[in-house]
Amino acid sequence: MEELRELEDAMGFRVLLLNWKDRLNKTRKILEQSNCRVPVLMDCREYGRKVLVVNYTPTLFVVDEEGIIRSRIVGAPENIVNIVVEVLQAI
Repeated sequence: MEELRELEDAMGFRVLLLNWKDRLNKTRKILEQSNCRVPVLMDCREYGRKVLVVNYTPTLFVVDEEGIIRSRIVGAPENIVNIVVEVLQAI
């Protein structure tokens, strides 16, 4: 995630995490241990789970400036940075 954060300004995107299991303390601990400074959004009403169909953690969405989901990546592939960069370049 930190690699993606370093590309945010240069490529014009933002990385946000969505916590949909209402486990803020566990999420905070994991982020602190990994020195990850990505903002976490709380999905208290389960919008992400129900509407965006987020059933697995992690699930990454690439959303364009108009709010259109351009890519949905489930899991944590080793080349996630390359995947996101390719999607952003194609937009």
